[in-house]
Amino acid sequence: MSSRIEALRAIQVGDLVFGLGAGGQEKLLLVYRADPSGFSARHVTTQMKFRFDRNGMTQIYSDGGYVKIVSTAALPADKRRVGIELDRKMGSNLEYPDTKLNEAEIRFLQTYRAFFESHLLPDQ
Repeated sequence: MSSRIEALRAIQVGDLVFGLGAGGQEKLLLVYRADPSGFSARHVTTQMKFRFDRNGMTQIYSDGGYVKIVSTAALPADKRRVGIELDRKMGSNLEYPDTKLNEAEIRFLQTYRAFFESHLLPDQ
């Protein structure tokens, strides 16, 4: 995509995107609903849900917090598969030891941020 606007308009259900919170907190998000006005995504590890406008921003909450999408780069297929599996695991309400992370999930959580940060959207 050549621009931020084009990349954000192209987001669709099933995409894994990367956002940052107001304090710089990283958010790996799985898009589960999309329409022309925006999209809804959940944080993969916490399952917290967010609604974004097509400008890639959530509303600004009463505490000043927000989430801004900073990368929509497509993960390599093997990493994407691990990210989707991790989202399913975290959303399944399993209890320990079924929630224990495997080696691929640990490696993914240690490396996905570097991938997305090397593929940032332009600010405009």
